[in-house]
Amino acid sequence: MSADAGNPGAAPRDEAAAAGGAEAAAAGGAGEAAAGGAGEGEPAAASQRVAYFGRPGTFSHEVASRRFGQGAELEPRRTISAVFDAVAGGAATYGVVPIENAVGGPIYDTVDELIRREGTGAGLVVCEELSLHVTLSLLGRKGVTPRRIYSHFVPLKHCGDWLRENYPGAQILEAESTAEAVERAAQDGEAWAIGNKGAAAIYKLDILVPKLGVKGENITRFFVVGRAEEPPPAGGRTLLLFGLDHRPGALVAALSALGRHHINLTRIVSRALPDSPEEYLFLVECEGSTEEPSFKEALALLQQHATGVRSLGSFRVSQKYE
Repeated sequence: MSADAGNPGAAPRDEAAAAGGAEAAAAGGAGEAAAGGAGEGEPAAASQRVAYFGRPGTFSHEVASRRFGQGAELEPRRTISAVFDAVAGGAATYGVVPIENAVGGPIYDTVDELIRREGTGAGLVVCEELSLHVTLSLLGRKGVTPRRIYSHFVPLKHCGDWLRENYPGAQILEAESTAEAVERAAQDGEAWAIGNKGAAAIYKLDILVPKLGVKGENITRFFVVGRAEEPPPAGGRTLLLFGLDHRPGALVAALSALGRHHINLTRIVSRALPDSPEEYLFLVECEGSTEEPSFKEALALLQQHATGVRSLGSFRVSQKYE
């Protein structure tokens, strides 16, 4: 079991920790077909609308482009909540939102939206998990000595030491997103930015350093959310939400119920209830589908140790985009 114990504190800022920004490169690029599981390179149905978090030039845009192809209508949204609104209201078939970054941790805005929408008439489910190996690039104008370098706070966390060593005279400034950082650099003749190299073409900047070296893999994971569950035939995962009685050993008993049926956990996040800060809801991702008999037995046992157990979707996990 690998797990992220959720910090019940405030959510990370805006494009929260995701993918050196949790945003996507704007270069359209052929991608996979619509969320029916078609292979990469096949065009999506023209009628599909896909809302994604951020703006053109973000990593979320890149993931949405590569997953759904140029046949889909990709629509940017400034907030994660707005992505959920678009799908819940029927303005979009699917939404693409970040859920976790290897360095920044869980994206609590997404976690909170999943919890908030559950149990309402506009409840949404997770249909698919995507992941992107984020490559950070230094963008700007050749021949310019930068006085300012912009980026989202997560890329700055990755590359701060490198920037200070190589550009000690530049002021390091935080932007709302990597796309905003690149836009600022495009508007400021003495500024550079760290972001997605796909954004260079959009904002007419040069790629000064295509790949900034960072320690470890910088992976951001994304959820594709929709209005109807699309359980995978095999090898998928399920997202569970439940509460616990306030007593010693309650969480251990709940997780043991899954362990007895050999259900492997891949993620766990806790969130305090707004009206009762000493009580928590747990968002647990685990291997298996609600369609599998053994998983149904595990859920039945879990219900004996937890309160309000419900599934937020059984979904497939697609391969990582490089």
